[in-house]
Amino acid sequence: MSSLYEQLMTMVYSMWRRRWYGLAAMWFICLAGWIGVAIIPNQYQSDARIYAKFNSVLPDAMSSGGGDKLAQVDIVRQTLTSRPNLEKVVRRTDLAQKIEQDSDLDRIIEDMTNSITIKSQQDNLFTITYVSKDPDFADAQNAGMAQRVVQNLINIFVEENISSDRDNLNQAIRFFEDQLAQRARELEEVEKRKSQFEQRYLGRMPGSGDISSRMAASETELDRVEQDLVQSNGSLRALRGQLRGTPATIPAPLFNVGGEGFTGTRYDPASTRGRIESLERQVSEAYARGWTDQHPDVVNARRKIAELQVKAAAEPVVSAPRQQAAQSNPVYANLRSLLFEKESQVAALSARRSQLTQDMTDLRSKQTEEPGIAAEQSKIMRDYDVLKRQYAELLKSREEVRLKSDVETKTDQIQFQIIDPPSFPREPVAPNRPLLLSAVLLGGLGVGIALAFLIGQMRTTYITPTKLAETFGVPVLGSVSAIVSEQQSAQARVWLYAYAVLGIGLLSLYGVLLALQLLSDGGLA
Repeated sequence: MSSLYEQLMTMVYSMWRRRWYGLAAMWFICLAGWIGVAIIPNQYQSDARIYAKFNSVLPDAMSSGGGDKLAQVDIVRQTLTSRPNLEKVVRRTDLAQKIEQDSDLDRIIEDMTNSITIKSQQDNLFTITYVSKDPDFADAQNAGMAQRVVQNLINIFVEENISSDRDNLNQAIRFFEDQLAQRARELEEVEKRKSQFEQRYLGRMPGSGDISSRMAASETELDRVEQDLVQSNGSLRALRGQLRGTPATIPAPLFNVGGEGFTGTRYDPASTRGRIESLERQVSEAYARGWTDQHPDVVNARRKIAELQVKAAAEPVVSAPRQQAAQSNPVYANLRSLLFEKESQVAALSARRSQLTQDMTDLRSKQTEEPGIAAEQSKIMRDYDVLKRQYAELLKSREEVRLKSDVETKTDQIQFQIIDPPSFPREPVAPNRPLLLSAVLLGGLGVGIALAFLIGQMRTTYITPTKLAETFGVPVLGSVSAIVSEQQSAQARVWLYAYAVLGIGLLSLYGVLLALQLLSDGGLA
């Protein structure tokens, strides 16, 4: 513990011996810092609050900005801090007097951009803040400059924000019209190519679609026809088998009826009544086949039967030997009719199969001769579909933008209301000089103490015998105290008084500066 205390006292004594270096550093640091604080220009801040009310009566499809509340802060910020608007603000204020070349304008606009702050207190309530800190202006000028800049920002935003939106909408309409005209020309070209292609190839390829799709359709239909043909041939063979096992006639019952008409008695075929009987049998067979009275063969047979009946009335009745008569089998007649229909169906299916086979052969030949037709047609149709869809989308977008433009022109989409006009600052918001003066004083004290400590460590001295013995590793037999004369003591006291005066003077100077600063914070007259 004694060793630590001894080291501490040694360090303090070493710093005390180098106290003048520390005091000089304190004065230098404090004077330089206080001068720097004094030349820092005051910063005056002006605030204003505006309320942007969006038209909520119109639907969102007609509104141009009221629906997206979260994006309004960015819209206001980008509108206010754009370079054209800031250039207008510079031209309307005293800042224009400082412009001598383009670099000066760029520097002023950059400073203004960094000094403008826009905050959103609610969805549509904005606070605009500007801080003026130009060192070339007096405090009153900076205060007035802050107010004028905020006022000009509000004026520019209110006056030109809506007109800029309308200009943007008009530009969008012109853009869509240009794009529509271009798409219309391209669509006309594609339609011309499509018409030329159809005239060149589609006359040789009847139907619609390309060769591959038509080939697929033909193959599908051919498979269906083959299946139907197989079924029809099976049915035809079955009918032929049934027809071979069915007799054409069946025995008729025997009965005698006198007079005219059919008597059940077979007449001599060479006689008139025999010929009438034969013709009536032919008419019955015709009816069994499905013929009607209007059929030419039936009409002719009926006419001959009428002529022979007149002739037979004058002849005596001569009957052939009595035998059992025969009549047509109706089952046989129905089978013959069905067989005829099935043969017609088989013939039609065979003809359709032959036609499809020939069409597929022609299509394969065309594929071999002109392999690029399908690819060319696909490319033309793809271009046509794409351009047609793009034209429809552009037309729809243009009409939507045109509707929004009409809404902007004929209605007030945004209404601005200034809640708090730009304030005239009476007191600077920065810098905080009392705090800076205190910080400079503390910094000077720290630098002075650190400098005295460092010099004391660099210049080695041995204040106590123990320190000397520890350093060289040899015992110290004794020490001799310094003998100070009265004159030296008086001189030391003078230096001590001078040191105290300088130290107290530094603190007094800090107090005076702090008091003057506090008194000057009363604001602008």
